[in-house]
Amino acid sequence: VGEYVLKLLDAAGHDAVTMAETENRAEELKMLGAAEVFISESGDFSKALAGADAVIYMPGAGSGAAESQDALVDHDAVSAALEAAQREQVGRIVYLSAVRTDEPEETKETGGKHKPEAWMEDSGLTYTVIRVSKAVSKPGKGTIEAAESLDGEDAEMPYEDVAAVLVEALDNENTFRKTFEVTAGETGIKEALDAL
Repeated sequence: VGEYVLKLLDAAGHDAVTMAETENRAEELKMLGAAEVFISESGDFSKALAGADAVIYMPGAGSGAAESQDALVDHDAVSAALEAAQREQVGRIVYLSAVRTDEPEETKETGGKHKPEAWMEDSGLTYTVIRVSKAVSKPGKGTIEAAESLDGEDAEMPYEDVAAVLVEALDNENTFRKTFEVTAGETGIKEALDAL
């Protein structure tokens, strides 16, 4: 998802700053459109966030975490990133939740997946929390279904469309201070988010 986000941000004229684990990965991300890449130093996000206007945060986006419904999320790392954003006075955060649209309550609780959402809602930041159905490696269609709550059991959504929703939500005021769910559908992304 993150690679698609970088490409879309670059195409929209945003200067995207991101973090990488290695120099090799940093070079790959620059080729995808990142204006600047910081090498991750023990979870310290402050350098990458300094001077940022907004953050799109995707916990575990590159690790295949979205493949497993019961994946545990290091909510302490997520909270550290969000707190760093608050310290750096980044006013806008779009958060790709680790909670899936069809996820049972017990796995949200045991994995601590709900904690970053609760933190965000209490943070005073202009947040958007987006829960998606199972993200899959299929071509994006540019159409979705979005609502406060969806009952799309076994639903899937292409990575490319997940990324497009994150980037569209960034400046879409109708998504500010909202938590909602998205899955593949028949409505254009902007139209679907405008209708929330």
